[in-house]
Amino acid sequence: MYTYMIEALDRDGNKQKKLVQVELEEDIFRFLEFSGLIPLKIKKVPEFYRYINIRKYLYRIKKQEIIEVLENLHLIVKSGIPVINGLMDIAEDTDNPLLKDMLLDMAYRVQMGYTLSRAFQIYENYFSSVVVSLVNIGEETGSLDKTLKDASEHLKKIEDIKAKTKQALIYPTFAFVSVFGALLFWLVYVLPKIIDAFKQFNITLPPTTIFIMYVSDFTRKYMVYFAVFLFIGGIIVKILRDKNEKFRYYTDKILLRLPVFGIILTNFNYAFFAEYIRLMIVSGIPLYQALYIMENASKNMVFKVAVKNTREKIEQGKSFSESLREEDVFSPLIIRMISIGEQAGRLDEQLEYISNYYYNKVDYLSQNIAKMIEPIVIGIVGGFMLVIMIGLVGPIYDLISEVSKM
Repeated sequence: MYTYMIEALDRDGNKQKKLVQVELEEDIFRFLEFSGLIPLKIKKVPEFYRYINIRKYLYRIKKQEIIEVLENLHLIVKSGIPVINGLMDIAEDTDNPLLKDMLLDMAYRVQMGYTLSRAFQIYENYFSSVVVSLVNIGEETGSLDKTLKDASEHLKKIEDIKAKTKQALIYPTFAFVSVFGALLFWLVYVLPKIIDAFKQFNITLPPTTIFIMYVSDFTRKYMVYFAVFLFIGGIIVKILRDKNEKFRYYTDKILLRLPVFGIILTNFNYAFFAEYIRLMIVSGIPLYQALYIMENASKNMVFKVAVKNTREKIEQGKSFSESLREEDVFSPLIIRMISIGEQAGRLDEQLEYISNYYYNKVDYLSQNIAKMIEPIVIGIVGGFMLVIMIGLVGPIYDLISEVSKM
């Protein structure tokens, strides 16, 4: 691949600067002609320049925009309009410069002889490997309009599941942060003033009050250090998760076992897994290949490893349900439904049931998370206040007695 920095005039006479990648050096002039650009300056630059494209930081291609592109392409292919013209029309209608460049580049590559799936593959990080596979199957089977529609519906459902999951996580996160902030405020600002009053009157303090004093003093002295430690620790954890798969696996495992967050994340991954596999099987992708694509699409390392092991066991001759059972990651419901689907030859229907079941479960959690989390929050606040009351009531009574004697 060759990367060029181009300065050119567009059809309206406006000056543009852009990075362009081509496979052959002579293709740069074909690209300029195709884009309707009049070159002013063409400079060959190292390939790594494409990673510092400023537009990637100023603009972002949203999933909703990708869904709209797929839906529009579905209508274009169904109506018989050439794909190249369709991509150019969609590009002209978009307000996102980064998306516009991507669509024009795809149209240019299709004109050069690329298949649409190959053009999609270049931008797989935006479309996902599942969409690329579906487009490829659609081209091979002559049902491109259907697979484009399936791809857009799939992305809609996955985005909906993600949105429901985020919605479910917002309340517990807010609740725990608020409670922690309130407890910190008491320890740092409220309790020290009360304790100073006890010290001034030389009141004999019970062990509970002494313990509260120690915790309050410790918090005030080391709060800044603790905050810095959390900040640096968070950065280190992030780096280790990005660089070390084993560390990421264990941290993902911990996240899945957390009381509230773990339930939400587990149900999300179940729905995500079933929906991905169902769509690929319905589209005609073999199970082994579907699992390989799923392995690359999964963000959670626990599920990624489980899918990889399942695929390898299927390769050895084991059934899908048996392979999943041995991983001890998937719920008995999933294994039972998949087993029935294998025996009845209706695996796609069973996967659809599983996907809908866990999708509805995530939806239910997002609607009722407040009721679930309420007892935990009340328990934490109640326990803290109980300790405070036990530690302060006695000394306050003694303080009042001392004052009344004066």
